[in-house]
Amino acid sequence: MKKRFPIPSYVLAALLCFLVVKLGLTGILVCTRLPVLPLSIWQSDTALAKDGQDENIDKKKVQTEKVVGKSPTLNRQRNNSSPEALEVKRLQLEEERAQLDEERKRLEALKNEIDEKLSKVTKIQAVIQKELGKKEDASHKRIKHLIKVYEAMPPKKAAVLIEKLSMEVIIALFSQMKGEDVGQILPYVSPEKAAKISERLATLGH
Repeated sequence: MKKRFPIPSYVLAALLCFLVVKLGLTGILVCTRLPVLPLSIWQSDTALAKDGQDENIDKKKVQTEKVVGKSPTLNRQRNNSSPEALEVKRLQLEEERAQLDEERKRLEALKNEIDEKLSKVTKIQAVIQKELGKKEDASHKRIKHLIKVYEAMPPKKAAVLIEKLSMEVIIALFSQMKGEDVGQILPYVSPEKAAKISERLATLGH
């Protein structure tokens, strides 16, 4: 039987280093033998990726435009904001403003006409009141004069003259005469007329 000699440790270390170096060289050779892709291929891949992104963006844009085109509210808002729509709206507003101005002028003219007529009516009314006042004064003076005349007459003669007057004048006379004088004249007036005079005087008293 042959005797085995132990392998020195430095020999094992050398073998291990040799194997490591050999593996490293083998890896380098394999990498160098691989075909190197040209730069144009990388650029093409990048361009294709970019084109794909642009295509997706265009598709989304087209879809958005389709949605917007189908929306009546958005279309109306877009149409209303167009220069033509704004110009039409401006013209409409100007026309409405012109109509309002014309209506305002018409109302002002009507108001001035009414004020003028009211002023004329007021003046006429003042003249009428003045004339009525004059007539009332004249009538009042006439009544006073008649009262003095009838009071100076005998009651019977005064009754004959008073019966010829209108009821309004008789009431005006008796309403301003002394009660004693009326009591002396009234018995000489016809009973029918005396009753009417008494009724009217009673109404005035109330």
